[in-house]
This record gives sequence, structure tokens and C-alpha cells, in this order.
Amino acid sequence: MDTTDMDNRFTEQCGGEEFLRRISKRIYENALPVHVKKGGILIQKGEKTQYAYYVISGAMYVRSEFLDGNIYQFSVLKKGSIVSDIEVLSGTFINAATLVVAEDVSALRIPVKLFAEELKTNIDFLYYVSSQIASKMHASSYDRGQNLFKRGIQKTVIYLISSYEKDEDENEIVKIKKTRPVIASEIGISVETLNRAVKFLKNQNQITIIRGKITINETQFQGLIDFAEKDALY
Repeated sequence: MDTTDMDNRFTEQCGGEEFLRRISKRIYENALPVHVKKGGILIQKGEKTQYAYYVISGAMYVRSEFLDGNIYQFSVLKKGSIVSDIEVLSGTFINAATLVVAEDVSALRIPVKLFAEELKTNIDFLYYVSSQIASKMHASSYDRGQNLFKRGIQKTVIYLISSYEKDEDENEIVKIKKTRPVIASEIGISVETLNRAVKFLKNQNQITIIRGKITINETQFQGLIDFAEKDALY
């Protein structure tokens, strides 16, 4: 099963303004609508948590920077997702990750104090938020376990697909700006393994190398999707 689907299965079934109104009328009536364009930042890691968000539409990448200087992408949040649930339930009130908008997002912004109070007094709302966290943790654990057994070429293809979806511009050509050591570190393979995968994909015309950098056009992107679907990776 696609791990992104696993991560959002529960929320896709329950998402929507009407669902939020049913489980928490107080939250629904006090939330304010916000809209963030593709490429924007909804919350920034390390900043104080001032609001929680209920996602009505769109998608966001969950990213975090580690001590080695690399930025890692963990998962995708879609319709029905709650943002800042972990920060509030843990009592830290410091954003644990950065959320980058992958598709234009519409969300309801909730004052964090009201969000915390509702968790303490509304059992249905608490159950929904807790179920979301459990669903995300399960999908993340499943994905990490599966990823250990994927071949280097498989990991590389998944990374390239994600990069294209994240950075696609008006010309429908994406250039991977990161160096190969950085890419290898992010996807958990050696530079040598990455180089072999890149050479293979280049020979298959699935990518293009320009001045040492990987570029992907729309046709090549579709080829990568087909490759991933054939191996049940995507």
C-alpha cells in the first residue's frame, strides 16, 4: 500500500468543514479561514506554537533540519489533517517541524489555547486528534521499515518523484540543486549507489544530466511514475 495513502487514509475519510463542525462546534465557530499558496510556509520549526490548523484542502510537506545540515521530508499532510496536535498534547508549544505547501492550502486557524481546552473537554475531538497522531506514527514506522529493504534505484526514483512534485515550475522542468552526497544522505544510500542509480536512469532517458545536475521534464517524470508503479513503490 502507498505509504502516503496510509498516512492520510483516516483523515481523508473524516475531513471537511462539516465534519469539524459536528465534532467541535466551538472550534468551528471560532476558527478563521486562511489560504497559503504553493511554496509558502504554514509553520516554521522552532517557533512558538500560536495556532493549530485544520486542513480543508491542499497538501503540505513535513520537513525538519538536522544537525548534519540536511533537510529531511517525512510525510505529507492533506485534507482533514490537524496541524500542531503533537505540540499541544506534548505541552511543548514549540513547532516540531516546518510545513511547506505543496498544493495551495485552505485551512481553519484555531487559537492554540482554545485548541488545548477543547482537547481536555471534548472526548470526540480528543479521539479524532489522537487517532490522527496514531495513524501518522503507524504510517511513518511502516515506511521506515519498508525503506530499509528497498534497493538503491528504488529509493532514488522515489526521491526524484517527490522532488519533481515539490518543485515543478511553469516550464515543467525541475533541476535538482542538491549535491549527490546530500541526496545520498537524505535517502539513506552511499554516494556510489546513488551514482549507479543515476547512471542507469540517465541511460534509460528517465533523467537528464546538465553540468552535473539532475533535471527532469514532464515526460521523464511520467516515466519515473511508471517505473515506481511497476515495482509497486508509489
